[in-house]
Amino acid sequence: MAVAATDYLAFFNSTSLLVTLFYASYQDLNERLVDDWVWLTCASITAPVTTYSLLLGNLNPLLATISISMTIVLSILFYTAGLYGGADAKALIVVGLASPLSTGGVRYHPFTPLTVLLNGLIISLIIPTSLALINTYRILIKREDIFREFKHEKTHRKILAIFLGTILNNPERRKYWAPMEEFSGEWRFRFTVGIEEFWRPLRPGGWATPSIPLLVPILGGLLLNHALGDLSALFVKLLTLSG
Repeated sequence: MAVAATDYLAFFNSTSLLVTLFYASYQDLNERLVDDWVWLTCASITAPVTTYSLLLGNLNPLLATISISMTIVLSILFYTAGLYGGADAKALIVVGLASPLSTGGVRYHPFTPLTVLLNGLIISLIIPTSLALINTYRILIKREDIFREFKHEKTHRKILAIFLGTILNNPERRKYWAPMEEFSGEWRFRFTVGIEEFWRPLRPGGWATPSIPLLVPILGGLLLNHALGDLSALFVKLLTLSG
């Protein structure tokens, strides 16, 4: 009976969390804003279930407390440091309240929020990789001089630009891109972009950087956590086996 209750409670919280993150990711992609009621609703439903699981002895109380406390502290610190937005911080806190601990798969530790965040950050590497491939294609195949207005920029800044943005010839067809350039006598790259920049008009033929909400990789990180565990641990294991 205890095993059945454990499975049911874990399934309920996991499903509630996935539905919440799916909806939040959709809302963030379309409006760049997630209503607080989304997080409050999920927390109000899943936190009591987590508490009940602790009372049943289905979760290790010490590890669960460490997971939730660490997630809250790190989420606030990362948000204060400007490493991600408020919705991302709230998402991780809700993950901690709904599913503080995970088992199964390959992992270094049982703390779900940390695994989800790290998985999400690994997934988000797809963005700079894709931009680098696009820019390389434009340079080598299309023979475009993408740095024609930035010849004075140093090589390391050009390399960084290749991974962070690209030239938009038709910016009116793009949504949620921000200028990655500024003019002060000459065009220069600007790599620090505030959230308000994504509503500024773009220059046709100018450099811009995309805004991809971290909530989408966080959702992917949660799915991978259920399916495989910790991606970084899996990579290390595969490298160890291949070596």
